[in-house]
Amino acid sequence: MTDHLARDAAGALIVGLPGTTASDDLRRAVAGGLGAVILFTRNVTDAEQVIALTSSLRAERPELIIAIDHEGGEFSHLAPADRWPLSSPRTLGDLDDVDLTRASARDAAATLASLGIDLMLSPSVDVNSNPANPIISTRSFGTTADRVSRHGVAFIEGVLEAGIAACPKHFPGHGDVAVDSHLDLPRVDRSIAEVQAVELAPFKAAIAAGADVIMSAHIVFSAYDDQPATLSRRILTGLLRAELGFGGVITTDALEMQAITNTQSIEDAAVASIRAGADLAMIATGTADAAALTARIVDAVGNGSLAGERVAEAAGRVRALAASLAERKRQPGLDGAPVREVAERLVAGQTFPALGGAPYVVDLAQGLHPAWHPYFSGLPEIFAEVIPSSGGVVLRGRHHAEGAESADGVAAAIAAAAGRPLVVAVQDAVRTPWIREALDALLAGRSAADAFVLCTGIPEDQALVPAGIPSAVTSGRNVVVLQAVAQALSRPA
Repeated sequence: MTDHLARDAAGALIVGLPGTTASDDLRRAVAGGLGAVILFTRNVTDAEQVIALTSSLRAERPELIIAIDHEGGEFSHLAPADRWPLSSPRTLGDLDDVDLTRASARDAAATLASLGIDLMLSPSVDVNSNPANPIISTRSFGTTADRVSRHGVAFIEGVLEAGIAACPKHFPGHGDVAVDSHLDLPRVDRSIAEVQAVELAPFKAAIAAGADVIMSAHIVFSAYDDQPATLSRRILTGLLRAELGFGGVITTDALEMQAITNTQSIEDAAVASIRAGADLAMIATGTADAAALTARIVDAVGNGSLAGERVAEAAGRVRALAASLAERKRQPGLDGAPVREVAERLVAGQTFPALGGAPYVVDLAQGLHPAWHPYFSGLPEIFAEVIPSSGGVVLRGRHHAEGAESADGVAAAIAAAAGRPLVVAVQDAVRTPWIREALDALLAGRSAADAFVLCTGIPEDQALVPAGIPSAVTSGRNVVVLQAVAQALSRPA
């Protein structure tokens, strides 16, 4: 393999790492031209450690791009290093103040910049048009292309103001699926006209706003191709490049997701994605072997299954972005002011009953996802910090694998809440039968005087609350917002 080709092949990769320090193998890969590294919860203990990690990686090659998923809401890979976590996108979309969205994004991006991270893998500009969507939910700004477009643009502007790069995702759009691409391959059968009007509109706006990077989706769009978008030249090169005019970096979503690996190896998918038009093939697992992946791309060029010019083009775009990032002026954050404002406005805009000092909180939440974990255990933990005499339990999907187990969990919660005000939190109940059943059981015999329902997922859940029972929505599970809700409910009855 020639040194030039090897550096180009490495430059078209973005990989994860297993721990909180860089291994010798990863250091060698960075020195050898690796395009980017992606960080996750497993790589974060506190701010000082993250700074030490990113500094050590850049000591090998200053041009390395360092990225992280940072969308807001319940999931934050930076929780130990971030006092003011980003609001849920759906919360921002529901408040519908683009200035607040812009400020929120700038504050979050400035935090990333201070830690040595220069690529923010957000916003999700998917239009959550299908309430049954199992993977997007409150990661989207809303259910219409107009709202998602406006807030996507504001978010990108805020990230750019902070001096780092934004990455709208998941192209062409992940909002109308009924399958989680981490587990299987979703399919969208909309017409080209429908895709243009709904899915593509936010991406067109994002490109016009100056997005540096766009992430592909592992979804088949049957009107365009029978291959998932990540592996489709028709979609990445034909639609995104030629038709929409995007000239920045295209990164894949994580190639180890089962939507891809159910039919091929990660190595083959990396080659196929670059051949289709991706500039960064993402392997986000901690076991990613950058040297082996680089060799596989070089071999593909050697056997004629991948053009060397395509690899050079991909690596060139990544290097151009790195050079641009090195020249940008970093702006300071706003010290959490945006998320505090979100919390204040959300509470002020709704009615919260006074439940007193000892409510029992039943958190009916989605099961833990294989790709990420929430940065707090559930609402009982948050309420206990605000109301020490409160109690509660978190019931997740894994508690409801069998009917008897489900009934036992809810029955125990009903017994524990007897004689106390009851707070029931629901997360995406409209797509989750067991949550709807548990909600009905918990509220049986309860009245407006001693029960309250908090919709912490998509706000469509509020339509499921029985008449007469007070309720409110948070449209996401941000800890600062939920603390404000707990404070409002703790007023003396």
